[in-house]
Amino acid sequence: MTLRLRLLGGFEAVRERGRLRPTTRKAAALLALLGLRPGIPVPRARLAALLWPESGEAAARTSLRQALAMLRKDLGEGSPLPVAEGDDLLLPADQVESDVAAFERALADPSRLAEAAALHAGELLAGFDAGSDAFEDWRRDEAARLRDRLAAALGAALAQAGGASATTLATALLTVEPAAEDAHQALIRAHLAEGALGAAMRQYAKCRDALQREFGVPPSPATEELRARIRAPQAQEGEGDDRPALAVLPFTDLSDDPAHGWLAQAFAEDLTAALSRFRVLHVVAAASVAAAHEPGAPMTETATRLGARYLLTGSLRRAGTQVRLTADLTDVREGRHLWAQRLDLPADRLPAIEDEMVAAIAGTLAKRLEQNLVREARQRPAADLRAWECWLRGLFLLRTGDEARAREAEALFRRALDLDPGFARAEAGLSLVNFNDWSCMAWDRWTEREHGAFTHAQRAVALDESDPLAHMILGRVFLYRRDFDRADHHLARAEALNPHDADLQTQLALTHCMLGRPEQGRDAAALAARLNPFHDDWYFAYAAIPAFCLGDYRGALALADRAPEIATDMEAWRAAALAHLGRLDDAAAALERFQARFRERITFGRAPKPGEAARWLAHVNPFRRAEDLARLMDGARKAGLEDGGKRTSPRTPQPFLRPGD
Repeated sequence: MTLRLRLLGGFEAVRERGRLRPTTRKAAALLALLGLRPGIPVPRARLAALLWPESGEAAARTSLRQALAMLRKDLGEGSPLPVAEGDDLLLPADQVESDVAAFERALADPSRLAEAAALHAGELLAGFDAGSDAFEDWRRDEAARLRDRLAAALGAALAQAGGASATTLATALLTVEPAAEDAHQALIRAHLAEGALGAAMRQYAKCRDALQREFGVPPSPATEELRARIRAPQAQEGEGDDRPALAVLPFTDLSDDPAHGWLAQAFAEDLTAALSRFRVLHVVAAASVAAAHEPGAPMTETATRLGARYLLTGSLRRAGTQVRLTADLTDVREGRHLWAQRLDLPADRLPAIEDEMVAAIAGTLAKRLEQNLVREARQRPAADLRAWECWLRGLFLLRTGDEARAREAEALFRRALDLDPGFARAEAGLSLVNFNDWSCMAWDRWTEREHGAFTHAQRAVALDESDPLAHMILGRVFLYRRDFDRADHHLARAEALNPHDADLQTQLALTHCMLGRPEQGRDAAALAARLNPFHDDWYFAYAAIPAFCLGDYRGALALADRAPEIATDMEAWRAAALAHLGRLDDAAAALERFQARFRERITFGRAPKPGEAARWLAHVNPFRRAEDLARLMDGARKAGLEDGGKRTSPRTPQPFLRPGD
């Protein structure tokens, strides 16, 4: 029967029939001393002096005989028992396995160094109390000797190693010698090679703290040189990325209780993650910010280190039942303060509403930055614009709804593709140009524009599968094609990629309704307003659709009254809502305005044929459910819209009549 002793990291004795629990701690200590190196004799005088130092020699030897008898009884028949050799005692090496003996054998063979490090699971007999100061002194010295031997072997191997092997050795060395500066240096270099600045700086901090704690000294010049490399200025733009960079600096905790400091740190990290979902700028990773940021350093110095143009700073102050949150955005390059947010929040609700606050700040901030960048792009000659600036300026022009400006936007998007053929947003912009023409204006070029919207949207998704805007546009195209399942897939993908984008949520307010989910459409419209409280008025037009589809006609009209005219059919929706409320005179007036716009924009001055406007209205509102389309069309008919005696289906709409048909 083999007895296995685990002495590194604690004390455990195991035999085939289970764990052995010596009756007394002296018997356990005796077993540990004999089992440290099985087969090696230990003098009785040595054992007695270690375990009973306060007793005289004769009394100590008597106590040793009693402990030995107790240990033999605990081991029982069939177990390896201590053997006497003259005045020495030993455990038979062929029947006892000791992790210390295995560790020393492995340590003697350089090829087995990793095995030795794995066997050293902790300090010798850690936490073991033999009730003897002499035993404890011996244990502490022996533990240090084993630890120092391992550290020396690892250090020598580390000096000759490189790459992954150096990382493994350095990690092992720090488990036994936390202040081994060469091991810290090796790990810092490994993190730097991977570009993991945050991990590199955390390793530097561990090194500094360990040296101060163990020896009361600062890091060596070699370690400080590595720190300087960590804090060296980073490239402002990635390859092929001409977006400006934003860094969210660690928020300052101004609370009375330092225990709340985690909240400020978590908020800044969550805000960084939320902002990184927006494509308007490059967001510096939180780990890189932690590595390069030095409290109290000038903002220009921090921005240079991070390669960032914009810095977001903030603080949290918790006092009593309230928490005050502040956030400030600075354009360091221009030396201008761009935006500030101040919120007073109930402390007891903060954990529940933290995600909501992060989303709202991220959405508002991204919008403000986009507006600032658009303003700059508009002031520069088109020939000087970079690809991303072409996109921003083109999007601004496209949002005006003016056909001439849409042509300018198309030219800018094509220039962006010339500058960067792999720029997904340029393809998305071209899809939007075609989509707006196709769905709103270019009825004489239907096939051409429909194909263009679809093709460019597909290219945008293929170039950047993680771009929510590309998925949103492709989803809208599939929606108009009545391919509802694929539309739903891409729209859901867009929302998952950036649920904090207010513009996207506003689009979803409409598309949820078209897909038969008006309640979700209403929620999306409300979320968009929270994410961007100072939104453009066109948000109201999209928010009116869910209200209408849910039968809240007064709410739909109140929202529509605050919206600009963004589509030809807007007055038809208003007419339908008024008719459902029984306000037929007002409904007829709204319908007349719709028909006038229809003649101007769709039939280009020609009088519509019977039912043509009704078929067009059904076509440009691709409802999945028949009852949703019926709500719109029945209201429009009550207002006086002529349907030519034909009913429309949400899945197979009547083809509209092009000019000349």
